[in-house]
Amino acid sequence: MKCFLCQSSNVAQKYIYGPGTFSQESKEYFQNVKILTCDDCQISFCENIRRENLDKYYEKTQKKIQEVSNRFKEFNSRFFTQVLYFINHANLKKDINVLEVGPNNLGILPTLKIFQKKIKYYYFDQVELKHDHKEIFKLGNYFSPENKNLPMVDLIWMSHSLEHIFPDDLIKVLSSFYKALNKNGKIFIEIPNDIKMKTFNVPHTLFFNKKSLAKLFGQLNFKIIAYSEINSSEEYNMENRSIKENKDSSSKIPLINKIYLFLQKFLPDYFVKKFAFKNFVLNGPYTNLPIIRLIVEKKDL
Repeated sequence: MKCFLCQSSNVAQKYIYGPGTFSQESKEYFQNVKILTCDDCQISFCENIRRENLDKYYEKTQKKIQEVSNRFKEFNSRFFTQVLYFINHANLKKDINVLEVGPNNLGILPTLKIFQKKIKYYYFDQVELKHDHKEIFKLGNYFSPENKNLPMVDLIWMSHSLEHIFPDDLIKVLSSFYKALNKNGKIFIEIPNDIKMKTFNVPHTLFFNKKSLAKLFGQLNFKIIAYSEINSSEEYNMENRSIKENKDSSSKIPLINKIYLFLQKFLPDYFVKKFAFKNFVLNGPYTNLPIIRLIVEKKDL
């Protein structure tokens, strides 16, 4: 077995999958799937997952994910801090074309509109986004690397989607994104630092560190213009993490926020907005778990 990224034969199994959030689907579609690690470029990837099993896993689990209603979606702390990170390291054009891969029920568009009003927004996901925006276009449920009809864009947003790509497709997918980017186009990426956390959960198919990310994007003619490991301190105590962090997202919402999500329907916008700023807008990490953020820019050939 060779590493798909650097073609090294120095590959071995170092990690094993945990139970995952959806245990029934994990057993059904990830049974006997191994995680291999390349000692040379340090990328880790699952070896024998079938693409159709990934699709079936997402189809089944998507039905179990509950949508959280929030009138001020632009102040979602995850996406707000991501946009702050991006504009701290890169410039937004006045008229911008954006492609988001896997926005789920929310995505970056509402928050991006705070800073940039003229946006042509494209996305891939199983869900249908319901944002109030004129130029919003769904391109399909999944991105296939054989897709030759990607629009030309200035920015590709990948918030917790890179680690879900079918390993055999990774190079082809990112090469397609390279071709779809305009001159000096950029990709924003956020991924969990699974190797730091020592959590290897379904349905993640790829696991990265700084060296493997540099190898991956350097090989594809991108340059890294920003890289940060958040909550990556050696003092981070993995043993004391709450068990709740491994449950589905609905169990993570504090009681006061659950009350707010119910009461907001009956409150004036002023009070809802004030609460949103106080509780959802964070100028810093939105989580205490280790994550990696990076921005890469297309280099001219």
